Amino acid sequence: MLRRFSSFYSKLSLALIASFLLVALMLLLFAQKVTQDYQYEVAQKLHMQLAAQLVNEKRFVQQGQIDHAELRRSFHDMMILGPSFEFYLLSPQGNVVTYSADPAQIQRAKVNLVPIRAFLSESDMLPILGQDPRSLDREKIFSVAEIREDHVLRGYLYIIIGGEAYDDVTDLLQQSHIISLGFWGLAAGLLFGLIALLLLFFLMTRPLRRLSRDMARFRAQGFGSEGVLLSDWDPHSNNEIHRLGTSFHALAHELTRQYRQVKDSDTLRRELISYVSHDLRTPLASLQGYLETWQLKRHAISAEDGAALIDVAGKNAKQIGVLVEQLFELAYLDGDDVSLVIEPVAVAELAQDVLQKLALFADDRQVSLRLEPKDPALRVMADIEKLERVLTNLVDNAIRHTDAGGDVQISLTPLDDNLQVIVADTGCGIDPGDLPRLFDAHFRARNSVKGPTGNSGLGLAIVRRILQLHGSDISVTSTLLQGSQFCFSLPCMQTVQPDLNLAARQSPTSVDR
Repeated sequence: MLRRFSSFYSKLSLALIASFLLVALMLLLFAQKVTQDYQYEVAQKLHMQLAAQLVNEKRFVQQGQIDHAELRRSFHDMMILGPSFEFYLLSPQGNVVTYSADPAQIQRAKVNLVPIRAFLSESDMLPILGQDPRSLDREKIFSVAEIREDHVLRGYLYIIIGGEAYDDVTDLLQQSHIISLGFWGLAAGLLFGLIALLLLFFLMTRPLRRLSRDMARFRAQGFGSEGVLLSDWDPHSNNEIHRLGTSFHALAHELTRQYRQVKDSDTLRRELISYVSHDLRTPLASLQGYLETWQLKRHAISAEDGAALIDVAGKNAKQIGVLVEQLFELAYLDGDDVSLVIEPVAVAELAQDVLQKLALFADDRQVSLRLEPKDPALRVMADIEKLERVLTNLVDNAIRHTDAGGDVQISLTPLDDNLQVIVADTGCGIDPGDLPRLFDAHFRARNSVKGPTGNSGLGLAIVRRILQLHGSDISVTSTLLQGSQFCFSLPCMQTVQPDLNLAARQSPTSVDR
């Protein structure tokens, strides 16, 4: 039962009903008060000169004394003509001397003279209520006049107007057809307003109930569900609740997407650790094996054979170091504290430096290196150290997968406000099934180079992450036995404002896929 009234609409309805009842009660009391004051004012104005007329017509003072017999006769005559009046003779001090009421009903022996003096001063603030001698706490309207002889105040003629006829205001309202009609009209208006507002609140809170159901449904479904089944909200509505529902809808989908992304990232990290641990285990075992062989046979083998063992062990140690550096670099690039130093970069000069750096490696594999065009005016806005890292990885990767007699070329092509960079080779190509996962950190393509010039599978992942930090991406096209092309674009110098980011750290040396 209590849960039924725990909703926002129920609480709002109960508060509204309570407010209307309170307002209705206050209006009823106000109407009673206004009606009472109005009746009192009309009756008091109508009979304001009643006491003065009686004093002028009758001689209540004879030879300096109040004629009580004459007063009683006058009171009796007046009670016959107007049974709603009560007559009292007050002393100059306000004491009740003579009266027309039943002596058993008189409870007050003295009347306060302050209202009487206010009445005699002809105040406009009517009605003026005076004390009723028949009650200790009741006040009523009255008419009063001074009784004087030779300008000497002998007392007051004090007339209570209404008597029992005005004692009960509720009876007065029931007796008045106009007041009763007004009361029921007011009650009907309040009831209609209450029903209209309840309906309005119901319509206004309906989007809140929808939003509450969406939140409960989202909480029940959780992040692991296939889809978030939520209501359709109008993002262009002026209704604040619709905009709130739209924001919650977008937030729910974004949280679900991020949850899946984190889950996928966690899966990828586990796979990466599995693959990398295998990559580390092989050269580490080889390193340990060659070192143990050298330790055991260093006195029995020649100096040349010992040097060969140490040389192989050193190559395996170098391979382990490169892999560890790649892991640290990829972890750094995936972090939130990566910053770039964006500045104008002469791409042709930077590419030429990269080709010269790898020229010896290319000569050993009998691969030619080319750059087209060699235009120093071609400039982009980028982090020069990280862009060098990208070019180094791509060219080094292309050399490894190109047979003797082939060539590797860097092509620079201005396109609108961007500069397109293509690193192409005439190597073995990439299997079409490997292209979608080529840039995954742990992925090894089927054309991976084995042996001492092999790779760890992290080079292309580092390339893609660096380009993503620059707001770009990389694509690849390849044909088996004909070669591959890696393509990305960077904004030209005139289209980007300089000094976009803070300084970044120095990147490690290059690796391939």
